[in-house]
Amino acid sequence: MESSETFSRSVRFGVFDVDLQSEELRKHGRKVRLPHQSFLVLATLLNRPGEIVTRDELRRLLWAGDTFVDFDMGLSSTVSKLRDALGDSADNPRFIETVPRRGYRFIAPTQPSSTTALAPPTTTDSRGAGGSSRGRRVLLLVIGVGLLSLPLWMLVNWRRTVGPAAPSIRSLAILPLDNFTGDPTQDYFVDGMTEALITELAQIETIRVISRSSVMRFKGTKEPLQAIASKLEVEGVVQGTVARSGRRVRVTAQLIDAASDRVLWANSYERDVDDVIALQGEITRAIATAIVGKLEPLQQARLTGQRVSAEANDLYLKGARAAARGAVGMKEAIAFEERAIALQPDFARAYAAMSLWYLQFAFGDFSSPEEYMPKAEAAARKALELDETLSEAHTDLGLVLYRYHWDWPSAEREFRRSLQLSPNYANGRRVLAVFLSDSGRPTEGVAEARRAREIDPLTVNMTENLAGALDAAGRLDDAIAEFLHALQQSPATARLHAELGDLLVAKGRVQDGIGELEAALRLQNHPNFRSDLGYAHAVAGNTRKAREIADELEASSRQKYVSPVGLAAIHEALGERETAIALLERAFQLHDFELTRLMVDRRLATLRSDPRFQDLVRRVGLAR
Repeated sequence: MESSETFSRSVRFGVFDVDLQSEELRKHGRKVRLPHQSFLVLATLLNRPGEIVTRDELRRLLWAGDTFVDFDMGLSSTVSKLRDALGDSADNPRFIETVPRRGYRFIAPTQPSSTTALAPPTTTDSRGAGGSSRGRRVLLLVIGVGLLSLPLWMLVNWRRTVGPAAPSIRSLAILPLDNFTGDPTQDYFVDGMTEALITELAQIETIRVISRSSVMRFKGTKEPLQAIASKLEVEGVVQGTVARSGRRVRVTAQLIDAASDRVLWANSYERDVDDVIALQGEITRAIATAIVGKLEPLQQARLTGQRVSAEANDLYLKGARAAARGAVGMKEAIAFEERAIALQPDFARAYAAMSLWYLQFAFGDFSSPEEYMPKAEAAARKALELDETLSEAHTDLGLVLYRYHWDWPSAEREFRRSLQLSPNYANGRRVLAVFLSDSGRPTEGVAEARRAREIDPLTVNMTENLAGALDAAGRLDDAIAEFLHALQQSPATARLHAELGDLLVAKGRVQDGIGELEAALRLQNHPNFRSDLGYAHAVAGNTRKAREIADELEASSRQKYVSPVGLAAIHEALGERETAIALLERAFQLHDFELTRLMVDRRLATLRSDPRFQDLVRRVGLAR
């Protein structure tokens, strides 16, 4: 007796068709994009309609046995993407029901939508070597089940072990880790963990790692992963969670190929809080190994973090949070780092952070360089004494060397060493770009500024930095375009209005420039912006207004630090050269860092033929 056995490779439910072989989900005949892991969940549920598929089964299906992904981040996210594709709801499900604390169940009616023959019909006698007719049906049923299961087995296991290698990842973003502590006040701790992973991975030369400044704007976002990857122009993304309870910290992380939404690596770690920094190194090594393969011994050693007490690390992270508030938070940030160092005197990163916070006084605290530069230098040197591999400490020391001591060759060595240690250190590249522009190497400055923005593409500082480099290279129109672009991103940033105003004055659009400078002062009453405005009025022939601003700045300088360089520019524009030269000499005595811009500050261009100015240029180290 002939028989024909078939099985369904395609399933229909509602308005959807699912092809289990080609991994295609279609709605009304149109393909619906569904991530690979979400499709695996759907196929498993369709294979057992009406049955509970446990969370543990799905874990084993989606992740290899030696990995663990936090379900709230991994499995729940995978099911959520599946529900989104189906237009389903967890609260009022039509297709996928959540069974609390157990798993999921497919609840909609299903039917085959196409059939494929399993084998040609047979005519073997029921008593012959082929066995009974019932035996053949059992065998065919087993084969059918095996074929139905084969795509899942191949995709979950074979691809993980003997299949094609993971796609090449040459660019990476570590997205803000999710705070699973249940306590919003622990955000500083979780954000600190994110920054630490970025800082550590930035040391891998063969990967472009996006800076913290750009990725943090995606904190808490519901934006699709591929959209984020597209904005950051990366191929790989790291997501994760941090949970902290008492003395224990638990971190999960997964590396995802952005194009396919496929998890390439995942793991979970649990440590004592005193081992957090070492844990960060361990996670970084695992991610780096997953991307680039075996690490060199030197790389392994550099990615091994220092053991720091939980109390000292907390103070260090709170310092970073305070500094994020800008100038108003710097003194508080320094106080936190001092307390961290008091608890753990060998805490190198706390010294490096303190050095950076002191350097920020140049932009917001109106302190004399003699007050903060020696402290910044001492902290940077101590950090390097404890750990020579700290990229940020080399950059900080380089800033002190050229802006305070005017030791340009030594400063460049520090900047180059910083980027040798951490090629993806965006701030290091930004500072090097400024240094190169100031030292009369504008082409190199522009190139470095562009590289800095590639690492930190969404931060207005990097666009501003590029605009400044273009300005120093004499490409004023390009610089203006970049400043306008930056202002579209951040219209309330005072310094952008001020720098654009300076450029417009240089282009001869003096009234437009004055308008931008006045806008800057409305946003922030900074003496540098006021001196720029005074210079613009002097260029415009508004002598009375220019003198009024100069007098105001002189009076202010008796209460707080006002750069003599800006005042010198006003007096030179008013034709008062002797006063201008005297003010520049005062700036030299005070180690004013604005003097490093002597050869690119166009406000002083008319002074460059004066022998006294040329002598000043020599003393500042620029006549090389």
